[in-house]
Amino acid sequence: MLATTVWRRQSASSILWILCERRPGMEKWKIIILLLPVSLASCFHDLDETGAFHSKYNANERFEMSQEWSSTHPFQIILIPDSDYSVLFCSDTHIGTYEEFNLVLNAAKSPSAAALVVAGDITRGHPESYDTLETLMNTADSVNWFFTPGNHDLYFGGWDEYFPRFGASSYYFVVSTPAGNDVFIILDSGSGTLGSLQLDWLTEVLESFHSSARHITIATHLNVFKDGFGTTSGLPIEEVNVLLDLCARYEVDYVIGGHDHDRNESELGPTNYIIMDQCHDDEDGSSYLEINYGSESINHDFHSLE
Repeated sequence: MLATTVWRRQSASSILWILCERRPGMEKWKIIILLLPVSLASCFHDLDETGAFHSKYNANERFEMSQEWSSTHPFQIILIPDSDYSVLFCSDTHIGTYEEFNLVLNAAKSPSAAALVVAGDITRGHPESYDTLETLMNTADSVNWFFTPGNHDLYFGGWDEYFPRFGASSYYFVVSTPAGNDVFIILDSGSGTLGSLQLDWLTEVLESFHSSARHITIATHLNVFKDGFGTTSGLPIEEVNVLLDLCARYEVDYVIGGHDHDRNESELGPTNYIIMDQCHDDEDGSSYLEINYGSESINHDFHSLE
């Protein structure tokens, strides 16, 4: 281990010398950017470079594993005696610490809240983050909670931690009320794409529920519409086009995402597209989303965690 660490530090020094020697006019910030991955490796000798920025399972592979899991774990039906209820949504908790997420869990224990959906980047991908999350959720047995992973949950081999603990990442559940059934479809976009298999499945689910569902809501980690430029990315444009067509054709009420840590609301046709704030202890402006489903209307509110 010591030899590896020394080699990495020497490699970083050598690359810096080469850049300065061969490109004397290069701005310092360019040198810093080029050196960043090497510097990370040299400073953190336990860094898993192969898993730090990608998942070894692609979207189609995770979807197939989710379908196999769902074959022995049928979709959940939540029975509500009242026609009016709410579902809470949050994203980007990045556990570690969980003070603000714990506030959301407490809010989800309200009798009017039918469920809590956490739309990805729940952890930081490491086993210890998953240990903390699993322990926390074991104390929330009165809450109907539903997860899907984000990109951070899949880093460092995170799918191998997520799947055995929490199961499928693509699935749906139904809230059944005296006034009708509402369908909630959870999609896995954690590796930057929905994948062809998941999109085909989404089409089938929407087709099967369209005529009978009172309301349809989709939740995933990545978002459809971005508000200006930023350092984060959304879904591929080809998948966005498919998703927009499906939402219009099947009259989806909401598409909920996170990832940007910056709230944005857009409306196109029958569908509200919402990007949520983060729910992260280390950042200002955290909030969670509450959607109120009623026999006469559907609306939403954001609740600050500051």
